[in-house]
Amino acid sequence: MKKRIFMIITAAMLMLSGCSSFDNASDLEATTGEENAQASMQQTLVLSMRVPETLNPLLNRDASVDQALKLVFMPLVSLGENGKVEPSIAQSWAMSEDGRTLSLTLRDDLYWHNGAKVTADDVAFSFRTILSAPEDSVYAHVADYVSSVSSAGESALTVTFHDSFSKNMAALCFPVIPESYYSGQTEPGSEVNMRAVGCGPYQMESYTMASSMILTAYEPYFTEQPSISRVEVKITSGEETDLYSFNQGILDVLATDASSAGRYTAQNDDVQAYAYGGNVYDFIGFNFHRDLFQSKTLRQSVAYAVPKEYIWESVYLQNADMTNTPISPVSWLYEENVAPYNYDPNMSATLLKNDGWSDADGNGTLEKINEAGSLQTLQITILVNEENTGRKQIASRLAEELKAIGFAVTVDRQPFEIYQQKFESGDYDLVVAGWQTSYVTDLRDFFATDGNYNYIGYSNEEIDALLESAAHSVTDGQILLAYSNLQKKLAEELPYISIAYRQNVVLTSDRVGGEITPTGANIWNGIEHWTLRTE
Repeated sequence: MKKRIFMIITAAMLMLSGCSSFDNASDLEATTGEENAQASMQQTLVLSMRVPETLNPLLNRDASVDQALKLVFMPLVSLGENGKVEPSIAQSWAMSEDGRTLSLTLRDDLYWHNGAKVTADDVAFSFRTILSAPEDSVYAHVADYVSSVSSAGESALTVTFHDSFSKNMAALCFPVIPESYYSGQTEPGSEVNMRAVGCGPYQMESYTMASSMILTAYEPYFTEQPSISRVEVKITSGEETDLYSFNQGILDVLATDASSAGRYTAQNDDVQAYAYGGNVYDFIGFNFHRDLFQSKTLRQSVAYAVPKEYIWESVYLQNADMTNTPISPVSWLYEENVAPYNYDPNMSATLLKNDGWSDADGNGTLEKINEAGSLQTLQITILVNEENTGRKQIASRLAEELKAIGFAVTVDRQPFEIYQQKFESGDYDLVVAGWQTSYVTDLRDFFATDGNYNYIGYSNEEIDALLESAAHSVTDGQILLAYSNLQKKLAEELPYISIAYRQNVVLTSDRVGGEITPTGANIWNGIEHWTLRTE
């Protein structure tokens, strides 16, 4: 546009011999060009991502680039708001009885942005691309579950899995790319791999190195065409830059955690917030290497002392999904009918008394004679990391509650590295901690006897069996029942006191409206229903 305006002005200067009508025409065209540029920007939704090393979604290693490319590419299947697999490119499927072979039927009305039809061969090629992708690429994990993908006709596909597993279907949530366009393009930064061609709601118009990617609405998109016709994805250096740019009105959308979002909505009435279920799970863990916590009654006593309503109001500022199990309440697998351990200090005190604890010397701290015949004081240390304000608040309030019913409590606040070392080595009694979980549930790492992250030292044969049953269930009914039984048993045994899943938030400027329904798997979910105010 600047080049065009420059050429018009130059032409006008060459005709300054008295042809005033030409001068006026040049001024008019220049002004019109500027107005068109401004109008174009007014109709453009502005997002951000990091500098991409590739725009091929299957070779990409950056999460922010992956989110942006979800506007261009569609997955084979998708994850809904509740974490359940839903149709996308595949419209239907059937699983074999052993859970290791899947037959899928693809939609027959999908076309790539270059006009070619989407076929089963493209899906098979996409899987082969994943197999040759970098080990740290976003979708490399697919190969952990999928053994092979082969076409059985233009719109029919057969997928084989390494084993029967409840997460197998979710492993198919990878973007599909056209074989005819990407074949032979193994270099991530090749010209083809920097020119994205998908079948999603937006097609790529241009990419300017270290500046921005321009997308335009794809008219033949199989659902309704997006209301927002143009998207600019600016290249930014990091989250801090994104925060600044959103504050300055440069970006229209910012995805962040709920605690950060509160600062913006409180200061700016024009900012809109759209919360969705997050995957950061906060809990209080017992150290089962301590004889003290072999008592289920004692663990239950601590659970009844946790003031969850206070935590939801004062710590999370209501921006969390409070949970009674290690599964998010947003998930289709969440079991509501478990022991909730609602805040009840009287119940806590009663359980301690029933477990043999008393304050015989009247000093305010409970004691009991242990199995060795020695007098044991009810004394514990709560480990928490210094940098996490919310968890420190939880630890401090829990300490107050436990002291009130006879515990002697010390809060051990440590920098994260020391905190992590203590957690992993078992140098604590209680720990206030959190996990960033997968949006597809599998709890074996945390609670199985040999779990990779079972730092609490928990071991229970019945729980191990339930974990394996849940992991290897195949049908929706089997999976739902297995996870229901598992959650009920976990609530009964209480290795963790579950607190909450923190919410995430999509913030938008006042220009953005419409039906905005982000999910954990795709913050642009339903973007065709978004609108943009242009006046």
